Amino acid sequence: MKKITILILLLTILVNISFGQAINPYFHFKDFNKADSSKLFLRFENLNFVKNNEYNGEFSKGATWVGYLATPKLVYYPSSNFRIEAGVRLQKYSGRVNFTETEPVFSAIYKPSNKIEFIMGSLNQNNNHDLSEPMFEPERYFMETAENGFQLLYNTQKLDFQTWINWEQFILENDPFQERFTFGISGKWKLNHSKESNLFVPLEVIITHRGGEIDSSDGSVQTVANYGSGLAFKKQIENSTIKSWYVKAMAYYFSDNSSEKEFIFDKGHALYPQVGFTTKNAQLNLGYWNAYHFASSRGSKLFQTIAIDTPGYFEDRRELATLNYYHEHKIASGIHFGGKLDVYYDLKNSKENWAAAIYLRINGDFFLKKVKWNK
Repeated sequence: MKKITILILLLTILVNISFGQAINPYFHFKDFNKADSSKLFLRFENLNFVKNNEYNGEFSKGATWVGYLATPKLVYYPSSNFRIEAGVRLQKYSGRVNFTETEPVFSAIYKPSNKIEFIMGSLNQNNNHDLSEPMFEPERYFMETAENGFQLLYNTQKLDFQTWINWEQFILENDPFQERFTFGISGKWKLNHSKESNLFVPLEVIITHRGGEIDSSDGSVQTVANYGSGLAFKKQIENSTIKSWYVKAMAYYFSDNSSEKEFIFDKGHALYPQVGFTTKNAQLNLGYWNAYHFASSRGSKLFQTIAIDTPGYFEDRRELATLNYYHEHKIASGIHFGGKLDVYYDLKNSKENWAAAIYLRINGDFFLKKVKWNK
C-alpha cells in the first residue's frame, strides 16, 4: 500500500503543474472535410508505443509491449460527401524479424449530413469506440488486427451515438472453423445543453458471437453480451488550472447465452463509480470497481471475476481501487508525445497491479493533386 501512496503523491505534483483535455493515444481517424472534394491526399497514421504491465496475481500476467503501428494510405474525395481510403496497416513488435501483422485497409465513407456518417470496410476505432476498460481492453488497439465491417455514427446536440459490426472471421461453405463477429453500441444521451455543465446518460453494449450454418466445424455456438449504462456529470471551469471535473456512476451486466456455457457463471453484474479531473495537457481518473460474477469477452482481464489466465480460478466478488493518469504534449500539428500510468489495487487480496506507457502519435496529410472523378 505504501507504493500506491507514493504514486498518488507523485501524481498530485504532476497534476498541479500540468493538467488538460481528455487524453488518449488511440486517435487516428481523419475528420471528414467537405472542402476537400476532388482532392487526393497521402495520409500517414502512426503509433509508437512502449507499455509495461506489472501485474501480480491470477487474473492477468505481466507483459511488456514495444513496437509500432504504421498505416500509410491514399485518401480521395470523389464528392463533398464521400471519401475513399486505401492503404496498408503494418504492425511491428520490436525484436521480431518480421511484421506481426500486415494487412490491407480500405474504407468507403459516406456523410449525407452533418449528423450521420456511414463507414464500410475498415472502421473508425478512435478511442476504442469510447468503451470503458471493463467492456473493452484498450491494448486490443495494438494487439489485434484492424476492425472491418460496417459502422454508423450519429451526432446531434442531444445524442452522440455509434453502432458497428466488426466481422472477425468470415466463413465459406464447409470451412473447418466458425464465423466470429462483434456487435457494439456506444454513446451518450445529453440531458441538457449548457456549455458550463453537462448531464448525460452513457450507454455501452458489446455482443460477441461465434457460430455459423455452413461450416463443417463441430464447435458450439457462443453468444456473450455485456451492457453498461449510468449517469455522468461534467463541469467546465474557466480561469483555472483544472479545466473540468466529472463524476460518473456506471452499472454493468453480463450474460452468457451460449449453447454450451464457456464461463463459470452465466450472469453477473458490477458497479463502477468514478471521478476525474482534466487540465491543459493531462487527465486523472479515480474509481472503485465492485463486481459479482462478472465476465466480459472483450474487456480487461483485471476487471473480471473469472481468471482467464488461470483456468478454473475465480472469485465470486472482485473489488478494485483504480487510478488512471494521462499526460500528452503536442510537438507539432498532428504529432503528440504522451505517457500513461494505470494503477489497480485489489482490495480483497491486498495486491497492487500497475502499468506504465509512453507513446508517440503521428497523423499527417499531404496534398497530392486534384483529381476529377470520372464515371
